[in-house]
Amino acid sequence: MVKLITYNIEYCEGMEGLWYQYLQLWKIFFPPKNLERRMVTALHKLNPDILALIEVDIGSLRSRGEDEVRFLEEKLGFTNFVEKVKYPLKGWLKLFHHIPILNKQANALVSRFPFTKVRYHVFHEGTKRMVIEATVKCPKPVTLLAAHLALGKKARAKQIKELINIVNKVKNPVILVGDFNTFNGVEEIRELLKRTHLKDLISLDKKSLPLTEPAWHPTRRLDYILTSPQIKVKKYSVLKFHFSDHLPLMIDFDFRKLSRPKIKPQNHKT
Repeated sequence: MVKLITYNIEYCEGMEGLWYQYLQLWKIFFPPKNLERRMVTALHKLNPDILALIEVDIGSLRSRGEDEVRFLEEKLGFTNFVEKVKYPLKGWLKLFHHIPILNKQANALVSRFPFTKVRYHVFHEGTKRMVIEATVKCPKPVTLLAAHLALGKKARAKQIKELINIVNKVKNPVILVGDFNTFNGVEEIRELLKRTHLKDLISLDKKSLPLTEPAWHPTRRLDYILTSPQIKVKKYSVLKFHFSDHLPLMIDFDFRKLSRPKIKPQNHKT
């Protein structure tokens, strides 16, 4: 059994989504101390095998120069990570790579299993354009895709079309995770589900509402784990973590056994 968690940690700024917290601009530069350690303690209890992290700081003054991905990897006893700044190196957005704090805003994958065939896809629309693709063997190969979609509806719709093409080109079973910013509801990903083999199995969580944001009182679902049919999801959970304005999602999964075709007995005439 493999346990995967996807979590938008909001750069460990410690906001739960209350409106007035966004007026506390000093948190951008001076976030709460020891939040990362409290997060590690909570994650340790769940003992995940794979973490998909959205909105991580990989070494700006906000994180006191510490790479949050490397910190979580070390403290959780993981051995592999992939991280990538969210903004492309082409076009006007390349300027973000020269602006303090923005140049350290990234997404990441952290795993107990080694990564192979790591690739990065760049959307043509939106500000947040980077999609991380990495394959892990756990023990069978699975391709992970981590995405953070645009805030604007039109740009987001174009990104989803590009995401469909990315998913359909992968030969392995796929787990697509991330913050999709679907402010207009799950209808925004209907085309994604229709035109790929991916399934949304959040209904397996019978204890929680299928909502992930804001964490203090969730009213909408922005975060997703979508899986190929070959992935057998045994458990799906919305976790009650309050270290960010998003709630994390977790699945426990295995692999479906491929049924062998039945061979009809042949009648031989003598």
